[in-house]
Amino acid sequence: MTAVSVVIPTYNRPSFLAGAIRTALDQTHDELEVIVVDDGSSSSYASETVGEFPATVTCIEHETNKGLSAARNTGIAAADGEYIAFLDDDDRWAETKLADQVVALEAAPESGLATCLCISVSPDGDPIYVESSAPSGDLSDAILRKNLIGSPSRVLVRQEALDQVGGFDETLPTKQDWDLYLRLCQEWHVTAVPDHLCFRTAHESMSSSPAAIERDYAAVLKKHEKLIHERGYLGAAKASIDERAGRAYLGTGELRSARGSLKRALDAEPTKRRAALLALAYTHPAVADTAISLTRSLRLLFGTEQVAGEEIAAQFKHNAI
Repeated sequence: MTAVSVVIPTYNRPSFLAGAIRTALDQTHDELEVIVVDDGSSSSYASETVGEFPATVTCIEHETNKGLSAARNTGIAAADGEYIAFLDDDDRWAETKLADQVVALEAAPESGLATCLCISVSPDGDPIYVESSAPSGDLSDAILRKNLIGSPSRVLVRQEALDQVGGFDETLPTKQDWDLYLRLCQEWHVTAVPDHLCFRTAHESMSSSPAAIERDYAAVLKKHEKLIHERGYLGAAKASIDERAGRAYLGTGELRSARGSLKRALDAEPTKRRAALLALAYTHPAVADTAISLTRSLRLLFGTEQVAGEEIAAQFKHNAI
């Protein structure tokens, strides 16, 4: 059976780590190692927690906090598996996640990465958003417009592909996953398992400020600007960032700023969604907030028709603590 290395970065979150290790060890794919990277936490909880598990689980400790990308890169450097999976300490997997993705990659030698459908849940395991599709195939152009793949917790990557394109860029403030996918998709295809195999925890603190969204996505855009411009997607990529920032401004009630960002997005690449968001930016903050909440509720309702909410919560809570 093909070996898989699971890299789990952790930093000052002792309540989540054991559940992450369990969700990895509970995989139906047996030949795996788990590498926990403690990114300079203020206590020794990571090594203590790892000590409670079999020898296939190891812990590497950074003396100081170096950031999420550096922690993942440390895990990549220590990995022996033919495939590498990334698991944030507060995310969880369905038990067949790795096995299904290994099968998918072995059936598609041109693919360097396998993804899957993801369900966003609250820290209590309640579903927030259920995806209905995952990208696959040749994404070398599509990935230039925006990050179509999403959280690293959902992917399984060939070690060979990482060796070829490099790991996570530690100089970027955030959005290093988009940068990695952008580089990888120029050399490899992507395959997708059309099942809900990843459960991503959404915390209140995860919402980035509009200014941070603009800054961090712009940093990735600047790094790859020549390629994106040559392919003719620079306007579309900037419009995608403006739309994200505009949605964030709507969420914070800064409607004037939302109008500016969304108008730029709409002018660059008109869509019905952007037109609707711009219309909301001309209402009252309370109206915009109500409309956004209603839209989220409807998307969740239709999404959970595919996967029962009780099943989602049960699978997530199995390894929650």
